[in-house]
Amino acid sequence: MLRKLLLVLMTVFVSFALTALAGYILYASSARQSEARLSTIVNFLASPLIVLLIGWLVGLLSEDRPIPTLIIGLVPWTIMLLSGPNKPASISGWLGWLLPVLVYMPLGAATAEFAWRIRHKTTAKPRSLA
Repeated sequence: MLRKLLLVLMTVFVSFALTALAGYILYASSARQSEARLSTIVNFLASPLIVLLIGWLVGLLSEDRPIPTLIIGLVPWTIMLLSGPNKPASISGWLGWLLPVLVYMPLGAATAEFAWRIRHKTTAKPRSLA
């Protein structure tokens, strides 16, 4: 139980740290780029990459059931993503606003499960044929 708690706390910390790092890298390279281009980079490159890295890390470090651990650990990061000043007014606006979360969570969950299966497949003890 303590291991899972520490893994959730690590997930929260690393997700925010990677977000800050991605923000710094984008800020440092944003001199000649438009706001729309930077937004596209964040939505289609930085955020999915963060979720993939977090999913891989949780999958490698988890003893069992990495998906609930990942989801609980990414809830604060998701709240941060969705807490913007410009809330949508229409249903299509809400769908477009929530769509990244609906894509990122399954992407991270699949990565965590894949990493967990790889780790436990390679560390499993061979069975005797007796």
